[in-house]
Amino acid sequence: VFSSWTLRKKYLIIVGMNDLQKKQYEILKEFIKICDKHNLSYFLVGGTCLGAVRHNGFIPWDDDIDVGMLPKDFEKFLEIAPKEFEGTKYFLQTWRSDPNYIYGYAKIRDNSTTYIENFYKYHRMNHGVWIDIFPIYPITDKNVEKKKLMPYLQRFLWQVNFSYLGALCRKVRKETWFKDILLNIVGGLFYVFNINHYRQKQMEKMFHKVPWEKGTLAGNWYYAWSGIVEALPLYVFEETVLMPFEDIQARVLVHYDEYLKCLYGDYMKLPPEDKRQGHHYNSGFDLNKPYDQYIKEHKI
Repeated sequence: VFSSWTLRKKYLIIVGMNDLQKKQYEILKEFIKICDKHNLSYFLVGGTCLGAVRHNGFIPWDDDIDVGMLPKDFEKFLEIAPKEFEGTKYFLQTWRSDPNYIYGYAKIRDNSTTYIENFYKYHRMNHGVWIDIFPIYPITDKNVEKKKLMPYLQRFLWQVNFSYLGALCRKVRKETWFKDILLNIVGGLFYVFNINHYRQKQMEKMFHKVPWEKGTLAGNWYYAWSGIVEALPLYVFEETVLMPFEDIQARVLVHYDEYLKCLYGDYMKLPPEDKRQGHHYNSGFDLNKPYDQYIKEHKI
């Protein structure tokens, strides 16, 4: 299953975790502890899976952690986690538990920290450091054909993103004033009428119609916003194995090679140095101060 250590160490860049990664790492360990306690299956996905395979931990310049779960485990985790987090600094964020958060995947937030992403700075939601938990849903050929999947998902996510207050702050320019004003109005209507939650219910309903064993393809459909549609056979997501991730053992897909090639192509090749950077940008950042206190002090 694993590449040889001789091959793997060629791609390691030994720098150690930065302070943000250390906080995310703490959340990951808490997540794994709950999964192990309740016998829930999970696996590292996206750049976190790539980091485990290529670097035995974080990609040095990465700034988040992504994990995936099959639908039954994801739903069970959503039920269990709030009870497990009672009296702790952690919070399970979903569009049901935090009204101004609207995506269908979940986050575990550290309430004692602050990381306000630029896109969400106007929203009064939990802005603690987080890790993402993605449900991996199956589809059938009749459900959504693979060739039509990307346009459908991107249209859906475009509508969801319009529901954020940031969509109301589009700068009106002389050359495109009509379009800018129209988009601001549409964004306002989407927000006022809570279109985001309506669209989430629609998407959940669509994917919940397909039992796992009846599916033909599966994937993390929320990656579609970045232009990726996994659409892989079910078996790719069904088996996991432990692999080193920093100082712990975390689960990755047995078929990680097929998975990572789908996402990244030649995934063992390092990107050019000018591309080695994170993809989250913040309007407020403090690893030692609760987000609500930070917002008050900085009048965000």
